[in-house]
Amino acid sequence: MSQETTVEIAYRTLDIIPLVMRVMSSEMRLSKHAPASGHMSLLGMLAQRPYMLNELAERHSVSSPTMSSTVTTLEERGWVKRERSTEDRRVVWVSITLEGRNVLDEIQHQVAQRIAALLDGISEADQQHLIAGLTILRDSFAAALAQDPQLRQE
Repeated sequence: MSQETTVEIAYRTLDIIPLVMRVMSSEMRLSKHAPASGHMSLLGMLAQRPYMLNELAERHSVSSPTMSSTVTTLEERGWVKRERSTEDRRVVWVSITLEGRNVLDEIQHQVAQRIAALLDGISEADQQHLIAGLTILRDSFAAALAQDPQLRQE
């Protein structure tokens, strides 16, 4: 594949991301849970593993007090819980609760259904091409993330 082609793919990827995010934001506002988009990002991270409060702040490029406030909001909703480390009381671990996981799953399902409805008019052949292309894109990003320490979240 030529450099010109990969740059074209990059620009097309950048074009679609804001459109997908608009659909996601719209569906989240319509949800009975009405989370902020940052809340969903946080729940998505916590669904993978617990994080220390300062890690969450760093990964979201906010101060620790700002992240603490966000976590408090999610804690009040019953979506996350904080636990102090038994080894070092200064360390606070944040993890998703069962209710938080259920909310995340419900909203992801709602968003997926909306996206599916938007794609409903695409021909069967184009649907198969899109699945193949998105699979290649996901696999390429996953491989890059696994190899580049600057991109890793874990």
